[in-house]
Amino acid sequence: MENVLDQARSGALIIESAAIDLILAGVDMLRQMITEAQDAALAKRPRTLFDISSLLKRVEDLLSGGEATQEAPGKPLGEILVETGIVEKNAVDQALETQKNPPHRPLGELLVKQGAVQPSQVARAISTQKTQATTLKPTAQSVKIDTAKLDNLLDMVGELVISQSMVQANPNIQKLKDRKLSRDLSQLGRITSELQKSTMSMRMVPIKQTFQKMVRVVRDTSQKAQKKIELKLQGESTEIDRNMVEKFYDPLMHMVRNSVDHGIETPDERLKAGKPETGTVILSAYHQGGNVCVEIKDDGRGLDREKILAKALENGIITEADGLNDEEVFKLIFQPGFSTAQVVTEISGRGVGMDVVQKTIDELRGKVNIVSEPGEGTTFTIALPLTLAIIDGMVVEVGQERYILPTISVAESLRPKKEEYSTVQGRGEMIMIRGSLIPLIRLYEVVQVDPEKREPWEALVVVIEHHGQQRCLLVDRLVGRQEVVIKSLGHSLKKVKVLAGGAIMGDGRVGLILDVEGIFKHQDK
Repeated sequence: MENVLDQARSGALIIESAAIDLILAGVDMLRQMITEAQDAALAKRPRTLFDISSLLKRVEDLLSGGEATQEAPGKPLGEILVETGIVEKNAVDQALETQKNPPHRPLGELLVKQGAVQPSQVARAISTQKTQATTLKPTAQSVKIDTAKLDNLLDMVGELVISQSMVQANPNIQKLKDRKLSRDLSQLGRITSELQKSTMSMRMVPIKQTFQKMVRVVRDTSQKAQKKIELKLQGESTEIDRNMVEKFYDPLMHMVRNSVDHGIETPDERLKAGKPETGTVILSAYHQGGNVCVEIKDDGRGLDREKILAKALENGIITEADGLNDEEVFKLIFQPGFSTAQVVTEISGRGVGMDVVQKTIDELRGKVNIVSEPGEGTTFTIALPLTLAIIDGMVVEVGQERYILPTISVAESLRPKKEEYSTVQGRGEMIMIRGSLIPLIRLYEVVQVDPEKREPWEALVVVIEHHGQQRCLLVDRLVGRQEVVIKSLGHSLKKVKVLAGGAIMGDGRVGLILDVEGIFKHQDK
């Protein structure tokens, strides 16, 4: 494998699909050999020998047909020797031709053997080459910091922001009517806000590394499925919270594999449908409305609505198909054990995975939207918060208490008319919104506090969403939208499933962050 990489570095090998496949196969073989050596040492048994003859044959075949097309970092060794007048270009060309034949010796060694150069001259040229390669790469000025220290710093900055807001909102200070004090407080507010943004940026990393790993996933999956697929990456510089990266990798990998295995047709099917033989999967990331959005888009067959409904009815996931819109039908694929694959393979058909994807995205306080057109393809859009440390919330009041709803789960808020309220037998209280009946949840009953208003047409309802379903949440009033630093409630309140955490508001009051999934489950009991 080192010979392959050496040829690539020297520019004597074309880097194409065959070369990449061989390098990846070599990496896999080395990984297996290392794992076997470790296992054998632990078990105190002889190591199992691997047959690498076929791999060596592939290496020899590749190197024997390699052609120089790429330039290594810095100038190629032969070019340096020619420019410095040490050797004639004809001698270098002759050595390069000889190098193509096994055993593929280094260029400098061949030139020395030809008598064209002295070993010391080759050594100086190699030193020059390394110097040029080094100067091309700017020195990275960075320091590794423990994530726990960053989290602690962010917590302290969050406390500083809260303290600054409390000072600014203090009525005794507001009574002073001191212009200089007012200017100083405003300046303090700007500085603390910038400090919070800078601290937040320390937790952010580009999503590029995660995206790059998908190249191997698509390559391996497409080869197993015998499909031709091109992966396009967009928005790799988009930043995401480093704490979310590892958790997000598995669901992203599973959805990309599904696009390759389920979404993209075989080459024959694509040609019959009038499509290019090679399918396309586009993986993109961008910021939108305070969230990081990741899209997995393919130009495959699209989701089969009728097939999904039939399977859902067969498995008892739903009892009737009437009234479900496309997105609600498509989201049935996230139900546990759901699969429409006819054949169980290593890649798919086992009915596991998509429910775990949904669970992980829920844990990251994200949501998934699906758009699919038969014969045109499918787009999965995952919206995630910029960070797990701060939540963008809608603050509501019930009685004397304040609660915070994640804005990503809030569809709208309104005061319904009396005639829009009804009670449906077997389904409970409902609110009619634009022709659709949406179940009503009285928040004061969930959190067990005394409200100021009990009638929906006197209070307000906030329409919340979860997995494509909606509920009307009855509250006394809306306070407004606010970004708050999430605080843990401790072990004693961990079992309260309707609460996700707490936060200290700008006026010093404590607000409880509501868990939308927990509220839905509480209402379903």
